[in-house]
Parts: sequence; structure tokens; C-alpha cells
Amino acid sequence: MGESQPLPIAAVIGRGWQAFARAPWLFVGFTLLGLLLSFMSQWFQDLASNSIGAEGASPLGWGLLFVLGLSMSVVVSLWMNIGLLRGAWIALAGNKPSWTDVSRWDGQAMRRLFLMALLLLGVNVLILVIAGLSGALLSLIRFELSALPLLAAALVMLYVAITQMFHLPLVVARGDSPQQAFQAGRHVADPQFFRLLGFAVLLVLIGVAGLLLLGVGVLVAAPVMACSLVAAYQHLFGDDDRSGFLKAD
Repeated sequence: MGESQPLPIAAVIGRGWQAFARAPWLFVGFTLLGLLLSFMSQWFQDLASNSIGAEGASPLGWGLLFVLGLSMSVVVSLWMNIGLLRGAWIALAGNKPSWTDVSRWDGQAMRRLFLMALLLLGVNVLILVIAGLSGALLSLIRFELSALPLLAAALVMLYVAITQMFHLPLVVARGDSPQQAFQAGRHVADPQFFRLLGFAVLLVLIGVAGLLLLGVGVLVAAPVMACSLVAAYQHLFGDDDRSGFLKAD
């Protein structure tokens, strides 16, 4: 489907903005809550890291606090991404999402997204390990050659990032397994890689603009990016909710 329908970048970003405008305060409030919870989890991790080596400190206690903060960070990230996806999906259909829609817990979707994140992490770690070993071998021949595998690794990681930019809706809305989502992303993205690269650059610029506005603009930029990404996904893959993630439990 994606091969015969080139992505209209301006149109999908326009649709993303229109979707955000249907419930701007909801999207901003939900993003703010997610960021506050993320900052709290990071504070737990920093507190544990800074205290674990202190004199008289209990390594076990601070270690447990670090694990708690890390686990909280992962859960909040999964919950927030799925909530923004659900809100964007509803808004793109012309409806106004509610707080219940974006904040609803979906354990099955979170599990699929977590496994997908592990797959992508594993792929990128493997790329870096291969590049590091190759660079070490080439440095024995000539030190300057050691940078070549790192450059190649950066290009491959960029390719993975672009071809897998729709992994969130693929595993959550379409219900794909991580392996299926990885293959589907490549199948659709390969024929129009540079168009999708341009789209990704624009999304990054929207995020950077949000950060430059005293950081407050990210409360608008993040949901606009999410809505635009979902609009692009629906253009390329369709808008079927195969997994039932829109339905209340």
C-alpha cells in the first residue's frame, strides 16, 4: 500500500495539527502529566546513583530505589506513548478524545510495545558492537580507518530509525509482533526512504522548536508530532484498529 501512495508530507502535518486542535488542552495536560512522572522517575534514579556510594549508605536500598525509578520510567513512557497514539487516532477520525481515552491502561499494548523497544535496542546494540569490533581490527592496519565502521554504523542506525518510525502504531493498533512490525516498516519505507527522511527531519524540527520556547513549547510539539505521525501511518497503512486498542476494556 505504501509503495503506491507517496507520503504527502505537508498534508499529514496539517492533519496532525488539526487533530491536535480538536482537544489542545487535553493533549497538553496529558503530555505535562507524562513529563512530570518521567522527571520524578529520573529523580529517583539520580538520587539512588548519587547516594549508593556514600558512606554508611545501604547499597541494597539505593539499588532498589534505582530499579524502581528505572521501571517507573519505562512504564510511564509506554503508557504516555500509547495514550498519545489513542488520542491522536480518535482526533484524526474527527472526534474529540476524552481524558479516559488517553489515560486508559492497556497492558497488552504496553507489552507489545515493550518487546518492540527491546528488539530495536538489540538491533542498534548489535550494529554498534559490530562497528566497534570492525574499527578495532582496522585500527591495527591504520588508525584513521577505524572511523569508517563507525560512520557506516551511523548510516545503518539512521536507516533503522527511519524504516521503523511507525513501529508504535504497527504493534499497538495493528497488533503486529515485533518481527512483523520490523518487516512491515521496511517494506513500506524502503521505496520512499528519502521522503520519510524529510518527514522525520520536519518532526524533529517541530520538537526542537518546542524546546527552544523555554521548554514549554514541547507540551504542544510532542502531541502535534504524535498526531502527524499517526496521520502519516494511516495514509500508508490504513486506519483499521485491528487490535481493538480504541475499545474500552
